[in-house]
Amino acid sequence: MTNKTKELVELICTTDEFKNLKKSKKNIDKSKTLKKKVDDFKKRQLKIQSSKLSKEQLNSEMIRLNNDFKALHEISQVNEFFQCTKKFNDMMFDLFKEINILLDSRLNSK
Repeated sequence: MTNKTKELVELICTTDEFKNLKKSKKNIDKSKTLKKKVDDFKKRQLKIQSSKLSKEQLNSEMIRLNNDFKALHEISQVNEFFQCTKKFNDMMFDLFKEINILLDSRLNSK
């Protein structure tokens, strides 16, 4: 990793979004049961995204995943973790969008 990349990572780690995500993850990790539930949910989510299921199978899996997501949201620590994850991901999306705009302008400049 280059020094500039490390600097960018350090800057990202100073954001409120990252700090809140880290704090909420620690709360999840305190409970082996909650950690397992969240980890299992994430694994299933990734498996569905990378699978070659038929449309019917995909719909069935998505319904099950959505029901599990709703159930997990009932747990306050998990709900907070999901909210912090979304805020962090939104921030990162905005960052990448800005980087893309800046790179595009340089690419198109003479």
